[in-house]
Amino acid sequence: MTYKEALDYLSNMAVVGSKHGLDDFRGLLKAMGSPEASLKIIHVAGTNGKGSFCGYMASILMAAGYSVGVFTSPHLIKYNERFSYNGKYISDDELAEEIGIVKKAAESYLNEGEWFSFFEIMTAVCFSYFSKKQPDFLILETGLGGRLDATNAASPLLTAIMKIDIDHTEFLGSTVKEIAYEKSGIIKPHTPCVLYPDNDGAYGVVKAAAEGKNAPLYYPRDLHIDVKRSDIKGICFDVVCSYFSYTDIYSNMPGVFQPMNITTVIMGIYVLKRLGYNIPDSAIYEGIAEAKVRGRMDIISRSPLIIADGAHNMNSAREFSEFLKVYDRKTTLITGVLKDKMPERLIKTLGAYADRVILTMPNSKRAYDPSHLTAKGYMFFKKPAEALRAAIDFNDSDIFIAGSLYLTGEILKICEDELL
Repeated sequence: MTYKEALDYLSNMAVVGSKHGLDDFRGLLKAMGSPEASLKIIHVAGTNGKGSFCGYMASILMAAGYSVGVFTSPHLIKYNERFSYNGKYISDDELAEEIGIVKKAAESYLNEGEWFSFFEIMTAVCFSYFSKKQPDFLILETGLGGRLDATNAASPLLTAIMKIDIDHTEFLGSTVKEIAYEKSGIIKPHTPCVLYPDNDGAYGVVKAAAEGKNAPLYYPRDLHIDVKRSDIKGICFDVVCSYFSYTDIYSNMPGVFQPMNITTVIMGIYVLKRLGYNIPDSAIYEGIAEAKVRGRMDIISRSPLIIADGAHNMNSAREFSEFLKVYDRKTTLITGVLKDKMPERLIKTLGAYADRVILTMPNSKRAYDPSHLTAKGYMFFKKPAEALRAAIDFNDSDIFIAGSLYLTGEILKICEDELL
């Protein structure tokens, strides 16, 4: 299978795929020789912060000398971005080969006319690819929810549940407790789980799930964080709880929410050390300082200054807004959102503290058309390239991109292709 043939196959899967549940997917993995069984997996779920968890955890473990695979979603520009090994994406040839392997196995396993979903195919590719690489750790991000997610077919050595909030209500439920039930489905018997500190609304559900499986739950309820500096260059803070204490932790990824993400990662490291892994404090400091997550408070251009963030739901929008509230320079926000994300409320929250808001439409069938909102003082350009050009032409402010990962990916591609 060529790379182009692989891309064509994935495009078709995205259209005709349907959710089978875990039984068929586990059957597919068994038919492939159970590639997931040989991997030491760190499995992460949550509404927000999963990408940051994966980025920080991978960076720390690599700083400690371990080899690390990472499977995340969605990608911003290329499918390859979903699979990285020691910081490098899977090559076009490797991805084509793995998709060919999975395609053949899937077509042999299912009856004619049936299909695995796009995400199931990608998850099978993940397990097949990393079973050959055999990293010391595979950091595995759920696609949607947790309990019925394809990634939940694996047996991890550690699970992590990040911030839980309202999102994907059509699939996961309409309350934090209902969503927490789906997310906590990744907890496995006798397998430690770390829970993001600011999750009191979900704590009871997660605690019950952990107790029901005799899984140790690590939740730092006595946490104290002291932020010493927070600006566009990054954040520096101290953190103290009953499990650990660190001073002057520095991350070059800005955002008032980063200390909580990082604390959850450090809690995961604390558990891995208890399991016998050698991870010195120097690796924690180095890994956090060097971590970078594409599309998350990501400086994609310095002249002009363009910062892309993946804020795409109400919780992340509130955090993004809090960042802009204390930002000390003039800002232009380019935002485009999806129809199923409470679009007008999301736009209002994202733009609450921006000096100028330019609306556009991400390249997605689910894109929301905000053109009528010009009556409320917003500017509108249908194409993201036009919106970006307009923002640059003002030449009077720093430019932020938020609202949809589809939009973030489009802007990243424009900048990388030097179409400005």
